[in-house]
Amino acid sequence: MFNDFLFLVFVIIVFIITLLVLVVIHEFGHFFAAKKFDIKVLEFGFGIPPRAWGKKIGETIWSLNWLPLGGFVRLLGEDEVDKNVLDNKRSFAAKPVWQRISVVVAGVVMNLLLAWGLFYIVLGVQGFKTKLPLYFDYDFVGVNETVKSAIIVGNIQPDSPAAQAGLKDGDRLITLNGQQIADSQKFIDDIKKSAGTPVTLDVTDIQGDNSRKVTMIPRINPPKDQGALGVSLGFVRDAYLGFDTPIQRFFAGPIYSYNLLGYSGVVLGQLIDISVKERNIEPVSQAVAGPIGIVAVANQILGGENPVLKYLDFVAALSLNLAIVNILPFPGLDGGRFLFLAIEAVTRKKTHANVERYIHTFGLFFLIALIILISISDIAKLLPH
Repeated sequence: MFNDFLFLVFVIIVFIITLLVLVVIHEFGHFFAAKKFDIKVLEFGFGIPPRAWGKKIGETIWSLNWLPLGGFVRLLGEDEVDKNVLDNKRSFAAKPVWQRISVVVAGVVMNLLLAWGLFYIVLGVQGFKTKLPLYFDYDFVGVNETVKSAIIVGNIQPDSPAAQAGLKDGDRLITLNGQQIADSQKFIDDIKKSAGTPVTLDVTDIQGDNSRKVTMIPRINPPKDQGALGVSLGFVRDAYLGFDTPIQRFFAGPIYSYNLLGYSGVVLGQLIDISVKERNIEPVSQAVAGPIGIVAVANQILGGENPVLKYLDFVAALSLNLAIVNILPFPGLDGGRFLFLAIEAVTRKKTHANVERYIHTFGLFFLIALIILISISDIAKLLPH
């Protein structure tokens, strides 16, 4: 128990460092772009205020803040309306709209570049081949795709041979007594023939990892509506993606990111459709995670097989998601600022600074409230039912 607690503390520390790196890289994008266009950077903060420590180096205050879950870059004239600030040639507000747009989107670009680079490393280590669980149909582009099916177990009955042997919902069935399992009906027939005698199964988890052997004795006379093992059978499909040509390999990072985003969008859209039809928000809530849920995923990855490579893949996905979420046209996000700048570029008129600031403040409060609600949902998922 104590070792499990220490490992959880280790996972939390690793996750905080990971999140800090992702956000700092994002903010460095804003920082470099601002410097490129000679915009004065007032402060580069690690973490979220209140400030714990700060030192002015040149014209910029470099600060460490008490909440280690982010970072920020504060630019001259970014939100201020004082005329002296607006007239300052080094003010963000005084720069041409295309330069301000470049500064705003630079953070997203940095997160995209990080995701592409990490995905490239992960794919390269795997021989430029990978797989994704295929819950819904999707046509992957720019890669060679092969779809394979596997049999999984579910609805494990208490005190059944499967439960006693340690089978878990979602486990994949690979072999029965050394023979490959490819057909569910043949598997059922073979189990019935083996009733009363031990059988050995090679199984993996739902991702196809962490292989193990389980031995059990199928029941001769199982209870009504239960099979000899006390499980129901289902299917899962995997899309095996191959980056085989030189061009596919050279652009593996962007291609994989594009496919991952497209497929994730399809999955989320299907889950929303199911939730609307069934008038039940649970399918969507199960697919959405906040900081607590993400820590739980990190805990599983770091406690499983090949944790380093899988964690790099996980960080790449986080960086990709951070980029996409930030570019959404919602107040308080980079995409919200980009929207106001795009409107200015088209209409040639600036939104009043106070109005824009109030809108962004409202957006930030809304996002904080949403994160709190998602975190409560994450805690509920982790509690025993």
